[in-house]
Amino acid sequence: MTEQPQTQQPDSSRPSEQEIEAAHAIYTPRNLKLYDFIVHGLSNRFAWRCPTRALDDHYRANLSSDHLEAGVGTGFFLERARRPAFDRLTLLDINDSCLAEARRRLGRYSPEILQASLFEPVPVTGPYGSVGLTYVLHCLPGTMGEKLAVVDNLAPAMDADTVLFGATILGESIEPNLPARVLLSAYNKKGVFHNRQDDFASLAEGLHRRFGEVRVWQKGCVALFRAQGYAAVR
Repeated sequence: MTEQPQTQQPDSSRPSEQEIEAAHAIYTPRNLKLYDFIVHGLSNRFAWRCPTRALDDHYRANLSSDHLEAGVGTGFFLERARRPAFDRLTLLDINDSCLAEARRRLGRYSPEILQASLFEPVPVTGPYGSVGLTYVLHCLPGTMGEKLAVVDNLAPAMDADTVLFGATILGESIEPNLPARVLLSAYNKKGVFHNRQDDFASLAEGLHRRFGEVRVWQKGCVALFRAQGYAAVR
């Protein structure tokens, strides 16, 4: 009997292209002009109750001279880290408007620019000393377990010494105030956020399955994390 070729089934854990597009479509050049003021000037303090200075401190404590920023936003935190120089700085994002704004802001460091999706293995030559993943996970479609697959796609950038650090806005295991409830509802309905079921325990568990050393802590609605010693999912 002739063996029939198997048809490859689509990866059900991977979001659709429409979901991925919706998650980053809001980051237009016009909206990026207001992004830092709205997110880091207002929302962090009044809605998420995680002051921007706490995220600044997180960057300054973990940023290395050999750094990959996965999901660049506007380059806000890298600029505020005020490093005199980088040996290597790579900016990775799926959105070309975000990359253009971050390159403009961080041009003095001559960053490498890479437009790519975190839902595919990243085409980088590692390892890096540090990898930043800040305010990315809450934008990604899927469960927390599915979202953390992007960490595995960052494997080419990491070895046992690489520090992965970042932050994400939770949708569960929080006590949101009125501004937070309004924003969470609006952003999830629009498809900008996908974090209704994101909780602290799932994030911590997923990181512990991948890294030898993990620290996760919560400030307001935001979970901050630092992980080192990457290995394949256990």
